[in-house]
Amino acid sequence: MGREDKTPAEIRTTDKLKIQRILSEAGYMVEMGNGSVPTVVCKRREDMSKDLQDIRKILKEQRYEGSFGVRAPRKTDELISNENIDNSEVMDEMVPAAG
Repeated sequence: MGREDKTPAEIRTTDKLKIQRILSEAGYMVEMGNGSVPTVVCKRREDMSKDLQDIRKILKEQRYEGSFGVRAPRKTDELISNENIDNSEVMDEMVPAAG
């Protein structure tokens, strides 16, 4: 008459990748954080609480019970986006010279 030990459901990598894809398709920027945890990067710090509610709803609909994260954008995130803009302008200037 032993008691059954319940172990938490194991979350596979494929489940995490599926959730990453679903959240990306929903318009969120998703990265895999430390330990392969899907982390949503909000566009603005002020949107985090609203986005968190929406993300939880999506995860509940998908029956995802694993860990996930939500974070505000970092200053380095903004630098990367600015670098991409600068590089495209440089590439536009370089293309006519190559032809």
